[in-house]
Amino acid sequence: MNRFRKPRDDRVLRRLSPIETFQSAGHSLKIYVGCAVSCRYRIPNSIQTSGADLALEEKIEQAIAASIVQHPLFTAGRINEGKKKQYWVRLDTIDLNNHVKWRNVTEGEDYAAALNDAFLWEVNERYTKLETQPQWRVTAVVPATNDFVDIIFAWDHTVADGKSGRIFHDSLLACLNSGTDSITLEHGSFKVPVTDFTPPLHQMIKFPISLNYAVSTLGKELMTDKKAPVHTAKWAPVKLQPYESRLKSITVERDALKPVLDACRQHDTTLTGLLHALISVSMATRLSKEKAPAFSTGTPICLRQFQQPGTSKFDLNKTAINGVVYWPYVFKEDIVAILRKQIDDAREDREMNKPLEETVWSIAKSIREGLTAKLKLGTKNDSIGLAKFISDWNAYLMDHSTKREHSWEVSNLGVMDGQSSKEWMVEDATFTQSASVTGPALTFSVISVKGGGLNVSCSWQVGVVEDELAEGVSEDVRMWLNGLGQEGVVEFM
Repeated sequence: MNRFRKPRDDRVLRRLSPIETFQSAGHSLKIYVGCAVSCRYRIPNSIQTSGADLALEEKIEQAIAASIVQHPLFTAGRINEGKKKQYWVRLDTIDLNNHVKWRNVTEGEDYAAALNDAFLWEVNERYTKLETQPQWRVTAVVPATNDFVDIIFAWDHTVADGKSGRIFHDSLLACLNSGTDSITLEHGSFKVPVTDFTPPLHQMIKFPISLNYAVSTLGKELMTDKKAPVHTAKWAPVKLQPYESRLKSITVERDALKPVLDACRQHDTTLTGLLHALISVSMATRLSKEKAPAFSTGTPICLRQFQQPGTSKFDLNKTAINGVVYWPYVFKEDIVAILRKQIDDAREDREMNKPLEETVWSIAKSIREGLTAKLKLGTKNDSIGLAKFISDWNAYLMDHSTKREHSWEVSNLGVMDGQSSKEWMVEDATFTQSASVTGPALTFSVISVKGGGLNVSCSWQVGVVEDELAEGVSEDVRMWLNGLGQEGVVEFM
């Protein structure tokens, strides 16, 4: 909307928190659309044998409604987007006809292509009618065999972070297996129960800031030197248009995943650390020294673990909210130069694959150590603690959007426990995001389901990152991880 709306007291739930206002600015400036988590639900025999698509749709939509009301931020609208003061407002009803759509794939269609098209639509379609509708959507994709359904849950990042999508699916699985209907649907519409609204993050987790940290950070913000560091992603310039996200998904097979995780433990690292290290090899291979002498990267860190008992009736581990901070890691010129030399050596002599593999494990360990050190600091002296001092996030983002800092991001949602002793269960999951106009040029989103394989989705902006680069890096990572799981070594050449 173009003019400021003075909030009505009877509708307003609370003002957006600083981190929510930051995400809202990204949405209003058309820098970012949102996230999506899809789960593949095995349809119980009792519904399969009924042969009625309507029975399936009714069951799932009933469960969606019951799940949504468990997370108050998914039931609210918001007013004054783009303004300094924005507010969450109560909605009395939600009409699923505005949020849920079904895609029944026929026998003659390519199911994988239909599913990918659904993902692409979700990460490219902006959220509208913010004042009167909550900012989430569901696309349910059903194959002709009718034995499973892929439920894509997508949402505006203003509302919640990536893990919130996983939490929503946990709620949905529980509701599907519940024998009761806690919400009454009338022609797809339901009344929103009056409950306590999710407090802002800073009321549930403290973010202490020392004077030295505040002064140091402010000093960096005020530095007049505009020369970009060598690790800045100058190879992927910022372009507001055209804004279109493209996706590439890869899978680490179930039989390969456990050996990969075992290898990570043996080398004192994590899957996130290994992914960063492998991506760095591929990027160093595919981009020249002139284009990318060094790399800056990012990893979102979940803050839910820092909630102290008794601070709120809301358990953050079961609550949709924005609860992440960003941890940067720089691949300096010297290490990238070493990678490029070892890559060239391995091309000439396969025996030189081993030194390259050792370097990769060393990088992966360094990243794990950095993440561990960050976690040990807790929430003290984190940039999120300074967010409250920024009064105009739109202006801030515009001022900081001329150069792209990060070449890539690895966002890992971990393992879902989709198993159930009851009828419904989750067999597979995919996490993806829209491309970021000013954020990482490549975004790698990771998730797995207990007992299954690992899915990694890469997103990038059309016209900024070449398809060949993004798809090539993704394929390299797929090949190397599956090779490690099957052969015990990473064969780079």
